[in-house]
Amino acid sequence: MSSSFARQIIRDALRVRDQELVWIHTWDHSLDLAQEILQQAHLHGASVVLSMVSESSAIHLLKKAPLEAVTTPSSHLFSGVSRANALVVLDGPENPGIFRTVDKGKALAITSSLTRLLGTAFSKRVRTLHVRTTAFTEQAAKTYGISHAKWLQESNRCLTMNQAATLDLGHRIEALLRKHHEIHLSSSEGTDLRFRTRGSPLIDDGIIDQSDVQSKNVLTQLPAGTLSIPVDESSAEGTVVFTWPRAFLSDTIDKLRLDFKKGAITDLRAQRGEKTFERALREGSKLSDRLTRLVFGINSQASTQLGQPLDVLIPGTITLGLGDNTAIGGRVQSNFSYEHTLNDAIVSIGPTAVIMDGKLTL
Repeated sequence: MSSSFARQIIRDALRVRDQELVWIHTWDHSLDLAQEILQQAHLHGASVVLSMVSESSAIHLLKKAPLEAVTTPSSHLFSGVSRANALVVLDGPENPGIFRTVDKGKALAITSSLTRLLGTAFSKRVRTLHVRTTAFTEQAAKTYGISHAKWLQESNRCLTMNQAATLDLGHRIEALLRKHHEIHLSSSEGTDLRFRTRGSPLIDDGIIDQSDVQSKNVLTQLPAGTLSIPVDESSAEGTVVFTWPRAFLSDTIDKLRLDFKKGAITDLRAQRGEKTFERALREGSKLSDRLTRLVFGINSQASTQLGQPLDVLIPGTITLGLGDNTAIGGRVQSNFSYEHTLNDAIVSIGPTAVIMDGKLTL
């Protein structure tokens, strides 16, 4: 990653201005990019605070520190971020395999800190950019059985999305979601799920401009290209079956089936990773077992050749999220956050089928 990417983050995505405070939060493996971003922020007249998590310190916490030391959030970090004008979060760790043999409660606490950080920034209307590509490392690809070269190639292609086409698609879905709140999913694999959305849709086109700030749409990520909306956490009824795999806590959750009643999971099964998922869900706080967010892929450059977690960007897919949804304006606070992409469902918003045979019909 180069200075041009850092310039895109500061100048184009976050629109950093003179005298603003920019907070950069990074893992040690992405420190070079963090320093490039810092320099670009300085060129725009901003002040910068840099905070870092090292992989060695994370390993120490996971293996030797008491659970309380891991689950207690850093008040200094959260307090500082809430006073910033813009936040850049570089994702990690470099090697997710560090979560493989440790207590899942501790692992969940480490990974959920990102969700809490994004939720804090959203509530304080801090313009926030989550850089997902820094987590696409060789070690991560090896852990999850993904081609690293293909991962980066597809990620770079998504960074070149046609913004006008993405926004047009997002606005068409948004118009329906503002009129209708009832969602129905069905598939030949066994999905038959109904739920209600609540709140306002948020379109992520990779840029936070003044109109976004005024509408409280202050979170973006790279690569971008999604429309998200909170789900009424008591509304999910039925079954969803995910046929695509999902990386989670150094494991892979595959062929996951979830049954819901009154919003809560009543049964779960998976061909792979069931124990990892079940243990993390059990370690989660209140409402971790609730369906809380719905995401439509709208990136004009994304395709079915993408590997997880980039599949969330593909037009014709939807992604369902469990647990915390404060980062998109929802009301559920939890130390658990999980999302999984559904690629084969018929998706209806009210009376209108918007996805059929893996393609948007709008």
